[in-house]
Amino acid sequence: MHSICSRLAGILALAAAIAAAPRAQAQSAEPRGFFVGIGGGVSFVDEPRANSSHVGESVHLRAGWRLGPSTALMLEGSMHGLGSTAPDSALSGIPDTPAYDHFTRTLETESLLASVQFGSASFYVRPGVGVARHAFKVLRPLATDVVIEATSRETVPAAALTVGRRVAIPGLPLNVEGALGWSGGEDSTHPRWAAGVQIARVIHF
Repeated sequence: MHSICSRLAGILALAAAIAAAPRAQAQSAEPRGFFVGIGGGVSFVDEPRANSSHVGESVHLRAGWRLGPSTALMLEGSMHGLGSTAPDSALSGIPDTPAYDHFTRTLETESLLASVQFGSASFYVRPGVGVARHAFKVLRPLATDVVIEATSRETVPAAALTVGRRVAIPGLPLNVEGALGWSGGEDSTHPRWAAGVQIARVIHF
């Protein structure tokens, strides 16, 4: 319940941040053709079944083609959970667990989505589907009496919904966005949620 409440609070904070952003200038129509974008922000990553969550930086990249004044197709990649490595909380309640001091968890999640953006620069929505890579920590034997910690990854399905608007900054228009993403679990990780606010600079060619 605590993780669900935290997630809802994060989503409400995203909505408030977007609502408070200045409206775009009159020229809401963006040029057709190829564009790229890069941005970053803050995201909350949660893996409820493992009782693990993290608030930290996120990175976002996109490339696409604007078909018309209100529709664009793109590929977008994101990284969440940066710097989330911490002792495994699932072991904290187990007394006399020898591995607890040495075994850690990470919520680092990379995603690649095919997305469709609808709307104008003043307000738009962007649903997307694709895949994500969940990072997780493993202990690997290096020798008979030596064990090292390493990071492995598994690929899972993913989906996201982003809402945003153009912020009117003279000479440097920026997009302020709120995003909610989901990625499924597999053998070594559970489903993860990521909610965050990001600022992106989009360049049209």
